[in-house]
Amino acid sequence: MNKKKYRFGISTTVDYTVSIESILKHAADAGFSFLSLGANHKQSHFWDMERFKEIRDEAEELGIPIESLHIPFGEGFDLSYPDEAERRLAIANTVKYIERSYSYGIDSVIIHPHHYLKESKETALSRSRESLEEIIMQAPADIRLNIENLPDDRGSWICSGLLDHFDSGELGWCYDSSHENISGEPFHLLEKHYDRLAVTHLSDNMGEDDDHLIPGEGVIEWRRMRGIVDRKEALTDLLFEVGTGDRLAEPVEVFIRRAFKRALEYFG
Repeated sequence: MNKKKYRFGISTTVDYTVSIESILKHAADAGFSFLSLGANHKQSHFWDMERFKEIRDEAEELGIPIESLHIPFGEGFDLSYPDEAERRLAIANTVKYIERSYSYGIDSVIIHPHHYLKESKETALSRSRESLEEIIMQAPADIRLNIENLPDDRGSWICSGLLDHFDSGELGWCYDSSHENISGEPFHLLEKHYDRLAVTHLSDNMGEDDDHLIPGEGVIEWRRMRGIVDRKEALTDLLFEVGTGDRLAEPVEVFIRRAFKRALEYFG
């Protein structure tokens, strides 16, 4: 019998239409142990230093510290952009976020290595690799940088190529189960790179869209996933990225309680 014990965290992507204070309280009440900030800086008040520190302190008091954050993605943050000026802007913006995160005591960040591609996967991989090399050089030495696998087979191919290029001391991996499940054979990335697991974005889907459902509400085989995740002995924190940021169809506290219950069912 596997005796590995996990802690569970939840991302604020659960619902961006409610205050972050509400997310904190309901996540703590449900039993989650830590929090990750989604890419919506308005909800987190990330750039308001005084306000953000109040939120961080409140999270600590509730026993649900903020342990990681998601760097924004898309315009101004596409590390694979073929235009050199745009790529350099993305590098600068990413480094700015990393430095502010580090100043808050959040030492783990999640990065999209590219956006939804308009160029070949080969070009995107090359540009992403160059950008990440620069970011690693500029980032504080003891902050943990983690790339996330993105949807479709190209996203998986790029993620795998980056993990093969960088060693674990340079770059960790944030495994997104929903993204992988719409990108090819089930667990094709997880089976190959489970030893690189550093952070997780666990959610379910129906096999076609990035639904970010609560585990068990889609088609992912969670018992099989558990068997693979258990192989990484050092990984004891599991982060759930359920909800898409849009307004939920049910009270947020109900949704968060259901998410925690399902986390216990599959990983407890």
